Amino acid sequence: MKRGAVVSVTIRDVAERAGVSAASVSLVLNNKECRISEETKRRIIEEANELGYSLKKTKKTGSGPRLENVIGVIFSENSDELTEECLSGIENYASIYGYYVFRMYSANQSRKCAQQIEIAAAMGAAGLIVMPPSDMNFDGNHLMLGETLKKSGIPYVLLDKAIQDVFCDFVTADNKLGMNMAIDYLMEAGHKKIGIIAGRKEVYNTRKRVEGYREGYILHGYEVDESMIYYGDYTERSGAMGAERLTAAGATALVVCNTRMAAGVCGFAKEHSLSVGEDLSVICFANIPDGEAEGIKLTCIRQPGEQMGRKAAEVLEGRICRKDLGSMKTNYFMPSLLEGKSVKVLSREA
Repeated sequence: MKRGAVVSVTIRDVAERAGVSAASVSLVLNNKECRISEETKRRIIEEANELGYSLKKTKKTGSGPRLENVIGVIFSENSDELTEECLSGIENYASIYGYYVFRMYSANQSRKCAQQIEIAAAMGAAGLIVMPPSDMNFDGNHLMLGETLKKSGIPYVLLDKAIQDVFCDFVTADNKLGMNMAIDYLMEAGHKKIGIIAGRKEVYNTRKRVEGYREGYILHGYEVDESMIYYGDYTERSGAMGAERLTAAGATALVVCNTRMAAGVCGFAKEHSLSVGEDLSVICFANIPDGEAEGIKLTCIRQPGEQMGRKAAEVLEGRICRKDLGSMKTNYFMPSLLEGKSVKVLSREA
């Protein structure tokens, strides 16, 4: 690195030069209590001075964090396990680099989301992570959100769901693979008539999961029965309605695409004296602790929310500090299947 060059020096640069972790550099330069030796502290400070590192990102004013030190995170679901895991990952990563996270709730409404974007820009936030609302692609909402993000003038990353025609860095789980896992698991347990209770058609995650559903059937050598695909609206009521329609059509197993709709399926089963895991098998896309829902231990497709949140913060930090000047990227994370007691084995495939 040449002296006098106009380069934004980061904590990561100091850490690399000093041969320590970024977390150690952050602790020392922010004068936090830690068990780092005096020799290592001295080396970190010397390297920071040598590189010309500025502490402007970690200083506080008398009233709290500087606005240039704040990352806005707009989220749509107020009591959702995946959202909480993502927020935790964002905050854990951001704190290492001296950023503060300002949570901004959009009540799952695009208009509210656009307002929050404008507020973040007006208060001079360093960057923005957006977990879009489920109506993002309805009635031109994608155009409104895209224009609002562009006008904000600050770096931004989309997390979990993509907005149509908004081209930017994106972090998500591999939803198609998650559905492949669910179909494979049910097929191996002998289920051939599998229904899917999906979310809204216009939502990115829904499209990918339905693609994975169709692909799973084809890979197992079966034709896809389109009547086994039911589009819900993420509510318990739509879960119950989907279960009623699909079981009437002969489904022995259901893949349900969120926790609330799964609760609706369980409620439908109870009302009709059906035992989940015996009379009806269920797999749910959910990050429920231990897979417990409505007193039933569900088999779940889990998304790595903590890792997704950390990656979103990492990508945004790279854009803020202009370390990453390359093209926009989509970062996929692998889901996992957590076995519960909600799938009955009819017969094992050979």
